[in-house]
Amino acid sequence: MRYMLIHAADPDLASKWDDQAQASFSSWIEETIRSGVNLQGSRLRPTADATTVKIRDGELIITDGPFAETKELVAGYDVIECASLDEAVRWAGRHPSSWVGAIEVRALPESASAVPLPEPAEGKIQYMMLVCTDPAVDPREFDRIEPVDPWVAETDGKGVRLYGSELEPPASARTVRVRDSHAIVTDGPFTETKEQIAGFDVLECADLDEAIEVARRHPMARLGVLEVRPFWPFEED
Repeated sequence: MRYMLIHAADPDLASKWDDQAQASFSSWIEETIRSGVNLQGSRLRPTADATTVKIRDGELIITDGPFAETKELVAGYDVIECASLDEAVRWAGRHPSSWVGAIEVRALPESASAVPLPEPAEGKIQYMMLVCTDPAVDPREFDRIEPVDPWVAETDGKGVRLYGSELEPPASARTVRVRDSHAIVTDGPFTETKEQIAGFDVLECADLDEAIEVARRHPMARLGVLEVRPFWPFEED
């Protein structure tokens, strides 16, 4: 089974990311790759670099910032393959991101595959697009949402979409926080906001304008909220 680990950073705990945490992070990456657990992942540029996209009444609305106002904000992700949710939770508890915030563990549908991401092509930028719900929209409206398959086929065919998947409902998530060396595991997503992540796509575009255009064409833009954020390569400070 494949799981997405959503890394959420708490600004009040940022100082705890020290040399020990960095060393533990490097060890975690090496161990998960060696064991074949880690399929892909990246940290993301700060939320100041996030762009939120939605369409309401035919109008494209673009705003700066993340999809929800919450203290803990998405800072990166990993997709791992484990035998069970409990195993995925154990890996999350060993990641130092759980020391300085939280890691939300969400299952991908059984049909979802995953492969390591390629290095960005020359002149291209990789983006995370989080597909989120909008609490202001009546849930009954989702019964008339357009199928996402044509969008997937189009973006895959253009080489713009490198990977993506729906996620199992937030109610099935588990969130891991490590405090004073003790893992605290709670049911549900990391944030109590009504906006919730429903899926994600990894895009490779020439620039933010192209990424916004891709997001605009996603069916969820008309009923949900799409957050677009560039990857932050690990080799860059």
